[in-house]
Amino acid sequence: MKKEISLICYTILLSLVIFVPLSAQAKVTTPTKVRVRSSESKKLKVTWKKVKKADGYQIYEYKKSNKKFKKVADMDGKTSSWKSGNTKKVHTYKVRAYKKSGKKKVYSKFSYKVSAKPYKRNAKQVNAGRLRFKEDVLDLSVHQCLTPTLKVKATRYATNNRAQIYDGTIRWFSSDETIARVDNNGAITTQGKEGSCKIYARAHNGNVTWIKVYAEDYATNVKFENVPAMLDDMQNLINGYQTEIEQIAAYFEKNQAEHPNKIQEMTFMLSDDRKEVVGIVEKGEAINYRDVEDVMLRVLQSYPGDMEIFVINEVVCFRLEGHGSRYVDLNYIFNQLVDFEEHSYHFITADRWIYYYTGPLT
Repeated sequence: MKKEISLICYTILLSLVIFVPLSAQAKVTTPTKVRVRSSESKKLKVTWKKVKKADGYQIYEYKKSNKKFKKVADMDGKTSSWKSGNTKKVHTYKVRAYKKSGKKKVYSKFSYKVSAKPYKRNAKQVNAGRLRFKEDVLDLSVHQCLTPTLKVKATRYATNNRAQIYDGTIRWFSSDETIARVDNNGAITTQGKEGSCKIYARAHNGNVTWIKVYAEDYATNVKFENVPAMLDDMQNLINGYQTEIEQIAAYFEKNQAEHPNKIQEMTFMLSDDRKEVVGIVEKGEAINYRDVEDVMLRVLQSYPGDMEIFVINEVVCFRLEGHGSRYVDLNYIFNQLVDFEEHSYHFITADRWIYYYTGPLT
């Protein structure tokens, strides 16, 4: 009996050693860097990056007659390209890899779709060529919406300088949507979380480029390096209410990112009895500030004199009124500072935070 049990256990262990690795090895990676281009003026050439240990690849073509993809080629694992027959039309393809497991084949998922048309070098309509962003890197706040400039050139194989790309559609996607998302028009919106990711842009034929996006929480966790140089009232506000100031800045920055095409300019102050926040629309539409109203009330009440909070032109400004026309500002800028010059009364206290006052107050 003991021998039989031992034999069964040995058989189970042996099956785990042999069959589990085999099942793991059967998984197949989806082909990447799939592209299609005009070849020999009448053919199309599909290329892809080889999948490690793949035994073969299958190319599928979209058929308009039944609106389905049909297998048109089965290539061995040593190749990474395939040419179509003679054609004059636009064709759409996708590729998958496979491995043999006994008499069966284990398939990968299909690649993304690519399409192209064959053409002569002097044709008026050609395929897309190189894609290039104007910027190499985007440094964004964690609540920001921005559309980078992307240029798509006609393929360099075209000799007609006036040739147009037959399909200008760009497919956009993010490597990490928890950091930044991108819509069909290329508008990148950060998601309130610090980190970095890549935003990809892919043309109809598989030509692709990317831009690196860094998202940083500029509004919060900042260090006001020049606090000792500030006037007492502003210094007291920052030292005592830094968290609240950061929350207000982040809230309105997020609002602007969510409504990039709206004009929303408002001034916030205390009511005459100093018990409520009053919001006045200066231009455009009103901003919903109820979620941050209690925080704003604490900040406005912290200053015994007149204090206002402006939200205007992608800036949040905390202004303390002084004697006569004197005032002290602490500004948070939603976007990068460009051509900013510091001087004794106008200087950066932290990333995107600017301190300004109208001169020594006595």
